[in-house]
Amino acid sequence: MKRGWLALLLIACAACAAQRETERALLRQEPGKVLFESYTVEQTWGYKLSGMYIESDGTVWVYEHTGTPWYPEKLKPDELSERDMLIKHKNARQIGKVDPTQLKDMTALFKPAARGKVTRVSGPGSGDGTVEVAYLLDRKASTYHEIVLAGQGDRVASNSAPEAQLLLDYLHNVQSLMAQKPAPNP
Repeated sequence: MKRGWLALLLIACAACAAQRETERALLRQEPGKVLFESYTVEQTWGYKLSGMYIESDGTVWVYEHTGTPWYPEKLKPDELSERDMLIKHKNARQIGKVDPTQLKDMTALFKPAARGKVTRVSGPGSGDGTVEVAYLLDRKASTYHEIVLAGQGDRVASNSAPEAQLLLDYLHNVQSLMAQKPAPNP
């Protein structure tokens, strides 16, 4: 009986230490150049990665890759190097701008959203689906940390933080506004 309690105590201590490390990592992270992204992976009949992202100056971009799959360096789950981010967004085209003041207000919700519990459901399918995220940058490590806001399709995910829902609503509003804009003349 005594060993059982000792084992539970050790597990609890390890969990607390891991939580403190996560909190320390979160403290050194800040919004970077890329703030939000909604991306879709389709692998049923070939490969297609497409998405929209918002930069810190309010510029909204779209991108698409087909053919050879894009794979990031494997650091940790939900992390991308700055180099990976540049490669992922290669050949993006600008589709608009959002209010930088409102965007800055949204970034204040990133850290509280990062503390939310993310629940993921693994689907049996091909991995097709959409993921919507916010990003924090660890400048020292040159890595972006993905704050999962939501996922659909085979990438179903949800974030328990109320701030995550506010960020998701903002991202959906931007997507709707950009979809309503007329296409530029060639």
